[in-house]
Amino acid sequence: MLSSKGEACTIYGLKRPNMSNPRNEPFRSVEPARRQVLRALLAAFGLGTFDVHSQAPQPRLVLGFGAGGTSDVAARALSGSLREAMGGEVLVENRVGAGARIALEHMRTAVADGSVATLVPDATMILYPHVYRQLAYDPERDFVPVARIANLAIALYVGAMVPPSVTNLAEFIDWVRADSRRSSFGTPAAGATPHFVGEMFARGAGLNLTAVHYRGSGPGIQDLIGGHLPAFFGAVPDGAVMASAGRVRALATTGPRRSSASPQVATFAEQQFGSLVVEDGLGVYLPAAASRPVVERLAAALRLALESSEVRRSYEAIGLDRSYESPEVFAQRLRRERGRWASIIRETGFKALDER
Repeated sequence: MLSSKGEACTIYGLKRPNMSNPRNEPFRSVEPARRQVLRALLAAFGLGTFDVHSQAPQPRLVLGFGAGGTSDVAARALSGSLREAMGGEVLVENRVGAGARIALEHMRTAVADGSVATLVPDATMILYPHVYRQLAYDPERDFVPVARIANLAIALYVGAMVPPSVTNLAEFIDWVRADSRRSSFGTPAAGATPHFVGEMFARGAGLNLTAVHYRGSGPGIQDLIGGHLPAFFGAVPDGAVMASAGRVRALATTGPRRSSASPQVATFAEQQFGSLVVEDGLGVYLPAAASRPVVERLAAALRLALESSEVRRSYEAIGLDRSYESPEVFAQRLRRERGRWASIIRETGFKALDER
């Protein structure tokens, strides 16, 4: 998921029209009388006025991660249902880098008419204010929550290094204690939700584990498969496909109930780790200047989209649990969780990172 800042932004959509004028001919404007009639008609229908020579930018759903990842799959499944609410066919724009901070820096100054929204993990709004010494955006001042659309439980995955006889947390803890060379776990990024879940697990189990941070879940899962890493903490969808193929195994998940993607896997709470009930999630946001009607229109469209069979199939295929929250409920969650994670992060002894 996480990529280096230097990766290029990828936009899927139409080419910009050729506006060249090789003959250097003057552009002809609409006759004043026709223009007045047009404006009068638009005003009568409450549509305002427009410049007949301009073309409105195509609506965009901006992501902070690359194509093929969890948020990308979630966004593409939704985009077709958002056409009316956002004013046209919706492009999914992957503005990759810095754990979605680059996308959010771009979004804070985007137009607030509802034609540009962003879909990012909850952690970018909840954890990042505590993880980074400085952020180029303020989660509360610069954005308005529109809807939370999915839950993301965190899983403890193990791979080829861990013998098949290890099937639960108690057995894994005993296996780690038997050899200090096994005392490490991978994460998709320093300061991400899976990182802190790993630290909380280590403290609860009385283990001295070293965190190994990757740039996204893909490389970490591959090291599990290759036997180079004993364990990896990541969102359930990050390893769901490889788990189905038998390449990795999940020993526990952090949700309040078992994941629909892996109902056979017990939660941490079921295995005597009651404090490890943690859910990250995906949410949609608009720039803070967006009006209430714009926010409500997009929220309603998202709610309907989540009920569609297409979105249900797409989400279930990667182990993503659909879960709608209204703007008000979502905003309350963000405030509550921001305060909760402040104390959790302090307890881990984590030192704040530089912004880049």
